[in-house]
Amino acid sequence: MSLLALLRTPPPPHTFALGEDQLLYGRLSRRRDALAHVEKATFASEWFHLGPVGLLQVDRQALAAALAAVLGRVEKAPSHASLVIPNSWVRSVVVDVTNLPRQRQEAEDVVRWRLKKVLPCRPEEVRLDFRALGDSGRVLALLALDKPLAGVEETFAAGGVQLGRIEPAVLAMTTMLPTGSVPALLATVEERALALALVAGGSTVVVRHKPLPADARRAEIFVVRELARTLAHAREQEKLGERVAVWVACASAEDGAAVERWAEQEAGVEVHRLAMGPGRVPRLPDVAEMRLWSLLAVAWDGAA
Repeated sequence: MSLLALLRTPPPPHTFALGEDQLLYGRLSRRRDALAHVEKATFASEWFHLGPVGLLQVDRQALAAALAAVLGRVEKAPSHASLVIPNSWVRSVVVDVTNLPRQRQEAEDVVRWRLKKVLPCRPEEVRLDFRALGDSGRVLALLALDKPLAGVEETFAAGGVQLGRIEPAVLAMTTMLPTGSVPALLATVEERALALALVAGGSTVVVRHKPLPADARRAEIFVVRELARTLAHAREQEKLGERVAVWVACASAEDGAAVERWAEQEAGVEVHRLAMGPGRVPRLPDVAEMRLWSLLAVAWDGAA
């Protein structure tokens, strides 16, 4: 029995996931290890727009209509839920910060001040989370514009749902990675975005989000190139050692095959296809399996 598990309040068993063309809802089973119920609604047209800091604008009317459609098919609508957002909605950046204050608010002020030089907007306009990368003096910051995210929260609240945890899909799915001494690099490939998250020593030390070229062949080359660059950089900066496990979650089987071919030429790299055990998520037409994984992962939180 884990004392931390007893003391920590688990996330709600209800979760939503937003995508380019769908809103998904999932409810966990009693054991919190599978999706017991899933609903979806489809967006009729492009409903959000991206900018240099990720999400720029949302069509709140379209989101409200999709949410109402989903909640109308749920026996008891949730009052609290988590939300998985597209990886393309956020940006990550590493900044150099010497003597980061221990008090969280003071540390955040320092990080925002450092971000002035790298952001195309005022630092106070972004919502951010950050983590010091060991004793290197570097800080990993994950950020998105606050105003459009607040609009999403307000739209859900107007529908009767208070959102708690909001995470990009790639970070939600890091709970699916096996624990161990070997660093794990998770690569998720969707229609418009590549997202990478490196977990080492129990902490996320690298997060990268990259838009993908529209052409499939160019996108495949881009994915492999960014994997190689990220791995080389992480080995140098994070002192990973030789062995690294690369876990791939792709909407396209071809992308996964390209990563496997790349790994054959990389010393110490083992490639695995990310997957869940049978019965964890349902098979639904027109819904990518990896999107269902993120629904489960953000609320499951690694529970047995």
